[in-house]
Amino acid sequence: MNAIIKQNGINFGLILGLLLALVTLLGYAVNNEILVSYWSFVYIFLTIIVVGIIAIAYSKKGLGGFISFKEGFTTYFIMLVIGVFISVLVNFLIFNIVDTDFQEVMKEKTIEKIESQRDYWVGKMIDGGTNESKIEEMETQFDKSIEEIRNTNQYGIGKQVQGFFMFTAIFSIFGLLLALILKRKDPSLA
Repeated sequence: MNAIIKQNGINFGLILGLLLALVTLLGYAVNNEILVSYWSFVYIFLTIIVVGIIAIAYSKKGLGGFISFKEGFTTYFIMLVIGVFISVLVNFLIFNIVDTDFQEVMKEKTIEKIESQRDYWVGKMIDGGTNESKIEEMETQFDKSIEEIRNTNQYGIGKQVQGFFMFTAIFSIFGLLLALILKRKDPSLA
């Protein structure tokens, strides 16, 4: 593996980890609404994409302006794994070591958010003239989600590891796309 690719992946992974952990730290220290806000999901998505583009661009520059698909994706993937790992580690530490009671606070905030969504959609369905059986079916789905949240430890080590792998897999798809878009073949090697 090229040293430039490895170093950029590591450096930008540390930056990404700090930026992702910032959401949890701000949510814990300032306002826990941040952790259930849609804007935090938008921030996380955009942060991963932007830092990924910058990481690949730095590798491309370091390689003389040319980067293969494999080199671009490798840079992105190293960055992603390190960044997500740091974020998951911070989540685990906050929720399981620093303040275990915070789990219950966030569980209730999440349930409130889902109940609010349920009420919103029920209102829309009633206003739209949807029949009663469809509305009940939708309410049942929301209630199942709420019950699942009540009965599981979302912040335990198992769920955190599962989240790490799912998050990495989903965002790897974006890395494949970015590597494809940003690749540039050296014409002298053709």
